[in-house]
Amino acid sequence: MKNNLLFLEINEFDLSFVSKGAKKYNFKKIIGFLNKKKKINSFTEDRKEGYNLDPWVQWVSVHTGKSSKNHKIFRIGQTLSNSIKQIWEILAKSGYSSTIWGAFNSTLRNKKNIDLFFPDPWSYKETAYPAEFEVYNKLPSYYAQNYPAVSKYKLIYLGLLFLYKIFFSNIFFYLLKNLFSFFDVFIKCGLKSYNLYFFLDLISLKIIENEVKKNKSDFTLISLNSFAHFQHNYWDEKNSEYYYFWYFNEMVKVFEKIEKNYSSIIIFNGFSQKKINTEYHIRPKKPDDFLKILNLKYEKIVPNMTTGATVYFSNKNDKIKAIKILKQLSIYDYPIFDIHNFKENNKLFFKFSIVTMKENLNINKINKKNYKSLIQKPSRLIYKSTFSNSKLINIIFKNVIYMKSTSRHSREGVLLYKNFLFNRKDFKNGKINNKKIFNNILSHFNQIVVKT
Repeated sequence: MKNNLLFLEINEFDLSFVSKGAKKYNFKKIIGFLNKKKKINSFTEDRKEGYNLDPWVQWVSVHTGKSSKNHKIFRIGQTLSNSIKQIWEILAKSGYSSTIWGAFNSTLRNKKNIDLFFPDPWSYKETAYPAEFEVYNKLPSYYAQNYPAVSKYKLIYLGLLFLYKIFFSNIFFYLLKNLFSFFDVFIKCGLKSYNLYFFLDLISLKIIENEVKKNKSDFTLISLNSFAHFQHNYWDEKNSEYYYFWYFNEMVKVFEKIEKNYSSIIIFNGFSQKKINTEYHIRPKKPDDFLKILNLKYEKIVPNMTTGATVYFSNKNDKIKAIKILKQLSIYDYPIFDIHNFKENNKLFFKFSIVTMKENLNINKINKKNYKSLIQKPSRLIYKSTFSNSKLINIIFKNVIYMKSTSRHSREGVLLYKNFLFNRKDFKNGKINNKKIFNNILSHFNQIVVKT
């Protein structure tokens, strides 16, 4: 078999949780799959939650070999500088073919030696290649970019398009064969976001299973995010826990079929998560209309997957006004919004900086004596002011959603691998830096090495 490589990115999954849960629920398929792989640990130098210790930052470091301060990608949907090359671009120049599915903040610049490219669901500019795969992209992209304020009508429409495409593929027979199992899962889990994410990831794997046999790519990268989503938002729900492992077990069945086509395998979580006491993050109900509540003019707003959005303005004055008003809004010395001003153009990034332990914060009951017990201190105090313009703040908090959070990011990750040789010079205290994985993958193919 040729020296090809499957790089499976299961974003942020917790190996200890998976191993214990597989035994607890007697999913022997998962246990066997994990035990057949060797293990090493990884780390990142980045530390700041909500800035550089995020998946859309860390995976770019893995794909480019650059630290976050060098690649400068800190937000979902940002475009990587043309001067920085991704793994598959370097491989393509050396004649190796690639299949790329769902890689965070990935971009397709040249189609040469690219068998299949499928963007991550939060990409605002990239489309699938070949074009026939774009129909699979529309549903997850709409859901990811508009969650949790989706239009049910649009969701149904895109869902029907998605199912229509599946109906005329081999996946339809897979769904038919497992119809009663899926019916049971959807009856018990309903349309909870974790169930939809798991289902879409499983369907993605079935699509790729068919394609890898046909394309026979030298390098295949598959990125899945559903397990991270569950841990971030549902890790405290014991009644839902079983389905995490049910889906993991179903995906392992597909993993095993896919990996038969490759001589070497790497499974990586990028970094992991740690359980926390449940807290609630705040985000706009309808990001498209949110700033209009404050009488702010803007061209468009692009929400991210957590609590904020990138806002584009038609002129500098509108942006300056927006920054001024957003900075004025605070609850005593706790600013409501964290703002990142992109000085080079007319855009800014904002998000809610306050976090609460209450599922629905009653803003009218906040006073100078109790606000510190109701709201967590933001990670950094950007500015100070008093609890002013209470009428405007009341309006803001009537137009928000409280999103449950059950985990935080950890700086450590884990790689499971088979038939792959890592360069021990890249290890520090027995762990490999995320950005060093880049050259280790390249050196797997005829010792290609790029200076980083």
